[in-house]
Amino acid sequence: MKEMNSITIELRIFANLRDILGFKITKLDITKGSTIRDLLFYIRDNFSAGADFIQNVLDSTGEKMLPYVKILINGRILMGSNLLKTEINEENSVIAIFPPVGGG
Repeated sequence: MKEMNSITIELRIFANLRDILGFKITKLDITKGSTIRDLLFYIRDNFSAGADFIQNVLDSTGEKMLPYVKILINGRILMGSNLLKTEINEENSVIAIFPPVGGG
């Protein structure tokens, strides 16, 4: 049974980050109002390769996204210095995390 202040989100992971974590899509129950930073640290703490994942998305201080990593909520790209403070409040939100993409 889900807690009253809990919401279910769909987490989608792409490219090498998917290889690190071992999945493409999963559902998670998180506390309503959790921030993107909270979600990233939830991944770190609850998945066996979470520490490797964090090293590929956050700087060494854990306070800033690496500049080439993109996060979207329901198709809307998050930008700016406060993106880690963005709250997740909507049931069934889709959070997508994209690593750098090379071209050539």
